[in-house]
Amino acid sequence: MTAIEAQAQAIALLKHYFTELAFQDLSPSTLVKYKQCLEYFLSWLQGQPLSAGAAKMFLAELRERGYKPRSVQLYYHAIKPFLEFHGIPFKLKFKKPRDLPQYHSTQDFNSILDIASRRTDKWAKLRDRDQLILLMLAFTGARASELLSLRPCDITRDFIFIRKGKGSKDRSIPLAKILSGPLKDYITRESIKPTDRLFPLQRRRLYTIVKQYATAAGINDVSPHTLRHYFATTLVERGAQLKAVQELLGHADISTTAIYLDLVPSHLKSSIALLDESVNVSPSKSGSGSRSLSLSSKTSKSRKKKGGTPICGSEFRKATPPRRSSTLVPLRPLLSIGRGSGANSVSARGAPTAWQETRNGGDTRQSSSLTTSPLIGSSASR
Repeated sequence: MTAIEAQAQAIALLKHYFTELAFQDLSPSTLVKYKQCLEYFLSWLQGQPLSAGAAKMFLAELRERGYKPRSVQLYYHAIKPFLEFHGIPFKLKFKKPRDLPQYHSTQDFNSILDIASRRTDKWAKLRDRDQLILLMLAFTGARASELLSLRPCDITRDFIFIRKGKGSKDRSIPLAKILSGPLKDYITRESIKPTDRLFPLQRRRLYTIVKQYATAAGINDVSPHTLRHYFATTLVERGAQLKAVQELLGHADISTTAIYLDLVPSHLKSSIALLDESVNVSPSKSGSGSRSLSLSSKTSKSRKKKGGTPICGSEFRKATPPRRSSTLVPLRPLLSIGRGSGANSVSARGAPTAWQETRNGGDTRQSSSLTTSPLIGSSASR
């Protein structure tokens, strides 16, 4: 089979497959992605017959070339039904990626919104529309495709109705009070008919609008889907039930929604608080004047041996060894501690003493030289 014949056969196989695939409940964007993946796979085959082994080699090559796990899985989900349609069983197991979405605070969103409200260039007339787009994404959790399909007839005083969302599923989202006024004013001002699209934009243009305002606010990695994450994390942060968040987002599986518990683990704060209750952290001053932290267990004071002697904690004190009889020679008063710091002088009464003992026939005599440890803050300790 020549290369031209192989290419013609591949095109025929793909056309026949997509005729059948059109009857399945897949969104137009999913169909486009699957078609692109299959076209690339068939061009990679270069006339080789379809087989599970060839598909495995293709996916392995994608991984070696540095494709992300999600991209490799997308190719797999496109190729698997295509091979099975032609009677070739194909099944692989993938580890489900657990990547946490990027967290953005309310302050981040307000910064983006502020940039949109202060637009003064020649397209400043679009700032009201752009502000509404940002608010709609952040306060409804709608996907980009769902927002662009929205019409005035899908909006009531209390609810927004998403028609044919992901998986061809409908859902309703309560209308936030902050959206009610701007939505009504925008529809009236633009004279939008009930069945017209609220935002007649291409998906790529919507992405550019959000990205430009976020970049101007100094915030990276923001897209329309990022504001959907912001919607979910804000609800979880404020104590919304996970089941309610799942319904608002339109997730088929609650495990998909549970990722926001990992992003904002408020439910773990009480567990970490147990550590705070277990110890006392109090500042204390060492002999050199520097500050240090003293940790003492709250429960250690009550732990004693049977005889009543404490075994640990702040009640335990080390026995001080008795001093030997010796003649102490006081050092001269130190005028300052440290160098060039203007430290306070130290009185002779509080001055440290040092001695050196020599034994001769049982007598303890004073040594003519004194040895002391370097002072903290002096040049000897640096």
